[in-house]
Amino acid sequence: MNLFARCALGLALTMAPLGATAAMAADVLVTSSGQALDAFTVKTLLGRAGVENDYDPVATKDALDGHKAVIIAVGASVKGFGAAGITAETELARTKELLEAADAADVKVIAVHIGGAERRQGLSEQFIELVSNEADAFVVWDKGNADGYFETVSSERGVPLTLISKLPDVAPAIQEQLQ
Repeated sequence: MNLFARCALGLALTMAPLGATAAMAADVLVTSSGQALDAFTVKTLLGRAGVENDYDPVATKDALDGHKAVIIAVGASVKGFGAAGITAETELARTKELLEAADAADVKVIAVHIGGAERRQGLSEQFIELVSNEADAFVVWDKGNADGYFETVSSERGVPLTLISKLPDVAPAIQEQLQ
């Protein structure tokens, strides 16, 4: 066997367990409610922190299978709706169905808001309210909580809230909520 064949075989044998692992669902599903890019940011920051996660910005209830937690990044983006080929109404319906399925399957829901004050206005509010009323925990960038909304909802519902002051802190805050 020549050197190239030996290297290729060695690489294939080394990578085989990785392929098997990748086919299995991670414990954490990351999705969006509102189609802002915040969910992708959360997915990326979790990955950098070593937290395996499955990312699907338009996850349906079927995507919950095999997951222990769903992280829902809230905040609306008209451009995001256009790119996904959906409307605000269909996004609200998808989110509601996902939340109901998570509750029925005992999948933990962590609401994440990292969009700051600009993602707390207009179209975003309905997505924030929908998810906030069902979340088991919150991770919020403090700039998006200037009016104390998340503190109020967290207190009224008796669910934990972690406020972060820097975006890179989102991953450790989520990891804490996953425990």
